Amino acid sequence: MSPKDEQTLRNMVFTLESAWNAADSVAWANLFAEDADFIHILGVHYIGRPAIEAGHRVIWDTIYKGSKNKLVVEKIRPVGPEVAVVFVVGELTFYDNGVERHIKARPTLVAQKVGDSWQIAAFQNTLVAEAMTAEDKDRLVQQHPFKAADSAAGGR
Repeated sequence: MSPKDEQTLRNMVFTLESAWNAADSVAWANLFAEDADFIHILGVHYIGRPAIEAGHRVIWDTIYKGSKNKLVVEKIRPVGPEVAVVFVVGELTFYDNGVERHIKARPTLVAQKVGDSWQIAAFQNTLVAEAMTAEDKDRLVQQHPFKAADSAAGGR
């Protein structure tokens, strides 16, 4: 992988972070392929850019309104000249009834080069459960607008 491609992938993650912190679901979704797969932290599977955009618009209007996310690239693993797996560590701060809460996660994305640009083909976000108390984890699952068993906004 060229240094330019590696920097482009790092910039992609920075742009994800910026879009999250601005609650900009369109900017967030524009980093994804039109037919991308996205599995969020509770296991809901969104298929396609419109579903990814809609799902994030909902969480930024509800449970994660005003939240801030810090995303750091841990490793980039090329798996071919036009495909790479990007391992990220995320730290999310959000507010639950005025109480500051924190979530640690490990997003993993598969990026594909199309022409001269990169886009996210698949994204899997995994909760680092040991970083939360059992009470906080239960509260997150109960308050999340799309629980793992749900099938909304194009999710499965």
